[in-house]
Amino acid sequence: MGPVLVIGHKNPDNDSICSAVAYAHLKNRTDEENVYVPARLGPVPPETLWVFERFGVELPEEVPHVFARVRDVMTQDVITVKPDATMLDAGRLMRAHDIRALPVVEDGIVRGLLNVATLAELYIEEIDVRGFSEMPVTVGHLAHVLDGEVLVGDESMKLAGSVLIGAMEPETMAARIHAGDTLILGDRRRTQPMALDAGVACLVVTGGFTPEADVLESARSLGSAVVVTPHDTFATARLVNLSHAVEGVMDTSMLLVEPDALLSEVVEDLVDSPHREAVVVDADGRLMGILTRTNLARGLRRRVILVDHNEVAQSAPGIEEASVLEIVDHHRVGDVQTTSPILFLGLPVGSTATIVAERYRQLDIEVPEAMAGLLLAAVLSDTVLLKSPTTTALDHAVVERLAGRTGVDPVEFGMEMFSARSRGRVFSAEEIVGTDLKEYRTGDAVIAIGQVETVDAREILERAEEIRAYMTSLAQARGYDLLMLLVTDVVREGSEVLAVGKTRLAERGLGVDLSSGSAWLPGVLSRKKQVAARMLETAGG
Repeated sequence: MGPVLVIGHKNPDNDSICSAVAYAHLKNRTDEENVYVPARLGPVPPETLWVFERFGVELPEEVPHVFARVRDVMTQDVITVKPDATMLDAGRLMRAHDIRALPVVEDGIVRGLLNVATLAELYIEEIDVRGFSEMPVTVGHLAHVLDGEVLVGDESMKLAGSVLIGAMEPETMAARIHAGDTLILGDRRRTQPMALDAGVACLVVTGGFTPEADVLESARSLGSAVVVTPHDTFATARLVNLSHAVEGVMDTSMLLVEPDALLSEVVEDLVDSPHREAVVVDADGRLMGILTRTNLARGLRRRVILVDHNEVAQSAPGIEEASVLEIVDHHRVGDVQTTSPILFLGLPVGSTATIVAERYRQLDIEVPEAMAGLLLAAVLSDTVLLKSPTTTALDHAVVERLAGRTGVDPVEFGMEMFSARSRGRVFSAEEIVGTDLKEYRTGDAVIAIGQVETVDAREILERAEEIRAYMTSLAQARGYDLLMLLVTDVVREGSEVLAVGKTRLAERGLGVDLSSGSAWLPGVLSRKKQVAARMLETAGG
């Protein structure tokens, strides 16, 4: 089973990313049975990048979806076999590990697949002993399979003739032998030298009987090999079929899939395949795992923890098919559904990071300085330096505690963080509107509200015409009834609101005049409490 993803919402902000990283750290400290990996659902905001660099923390990986992938259900610890291994070696591996297939791997690269059906065909389908003409074997391979000892000959010598059993009179047997054949026989002292004279390439003596010295000497002089096996003649004949190298019988047309392929896209191919398994390889053909029909039958789903959101529209694609284990959020209760009861940490505070910091305290886990820095930045950004009306006494207490842990002045630190958003950068209209954009649905209406926080709103408002033009095209493309952008000025403690679409709805909800395209909202710092709530109430009414 794969790791548990801890993810924030789409268009991630500081709180979403920082809280995910800190909560994943906390879960890894308190749960030894699972691995928790933080992730994000979009690009990293400039201030978040600044915070992570400031405290030396690695940014979480961006994930495009939480649909089940091949890597989430595949078997990772795969038993493999080398191309030069014998079929007997392969069969013993299958029996020892109770598996039906073995990827054939050389230097990490998958060369083919051997399954139990191929092995069974070689062992029981042939009535006669399979010879070596189509697939030569070495003397060493043959001796290995027979648990035998090479008394005479080079182990690397290849045998490419027929395989015969010496159960006839010597003269009759000699007449059937062709140069290069292999002869299996017991302690038949008259047949052994005659067979060598007839051109046998390898003499296999069963029952553990060692040939006479003159027979061994004759074999040396003729360039033949002599192998002695402890098995009887019947067992030896059956084992010979398993002396072929795996590379000679492996399937090179097996189904190959990539680890990040969607499971839903692979199921049909695997079910239709004549094999019961697919080999999972990376872009270079290196083995990553194996996917079997048994893996598919388990019906595993990706496991996730949601932070800073609990609505499907704001979550990752595929969230409906994922297994949501926990939710940590400070927003309204949304529409994410679970199949069983979960831990839902929801508090009416200014930031999800406040809840995460409290969870550290409740579990008596000391917050590392780096995690404290991330959480502090998240609380300050979401509460706009504790000035937002969403700010609570608990937010103040958490900031004081985290600031003491990191040794920074929260006001100075917060101002520097907000300044990092635009320092040395010119943002496109798309970035300004879309970086922190959230969708809200009420009835048939779809309202989207973006927010950008800055220490000087004038830099953005100078481009109001360009921004409104982009907002109009975005609203049409996505079917928004109303699209609003809050340009929040941290210093002036208010927001300029720009709106396109059904602006009369915004005017009623906020009590402003938008005939000029925008309006100043003094004291409005919180999208959630001061804007979104009022718009949803207005649209719903």
